[in-house]
Amino acid sequence: MIVHHVTQGSAEWHALRAQHRCASDAAAMMGDPGAYETRDALLQRLATGIAPEIDEATQRRFDAGHAAEAAARPLVEAMIGEELYPVVVTDQIAGMPLLASLDGLPMISRRLYEHKLIGAARVRHLAEHGEPLPSDTWQLEQQLLVTGA
Repeated sequence: MIVHHVTQGSAEWHALRAQHRCASDAAAMMGDPGAYETRDALLQRLATGIAPEIDEATQRRFDAGHAAEAAARPLVEAMIGEELYPVVVTDQIAGMPLLASLDGLPMISRRLYEHKLIGAARVRHLAEHGEPLPSDTWQLEQQLLVTGA
């Protein structure tokens, strides 16, 4: 695992993402119907390098998510007794360059922290199944694979 000292959303982060298969795209890679993007749209974006413009509403959602992650991180740290650091990591797995932008990773243990904004579908799925949505699980699986957590 290689740790990259880049800030999520920065030009350096976008350049790094362009060279890797990203955990946030894992649900689309797997064709999950709950993904934010279809598999066909993902393949088109990866093949052409042309990504849709981020509109103001989407940017506000991203900003709200990052603010919620930062606000929740101290609560999670208190629960697990470890400090968490947002980090971007990459690794080659079976010849495939993979990237994960993590909401929190401790310095020593093999845990990771991923925060999601709450929504009705997430609440319902957790209540009914006791586990994350499949579309969230694909991202978690890639994060675990890349970090070895």
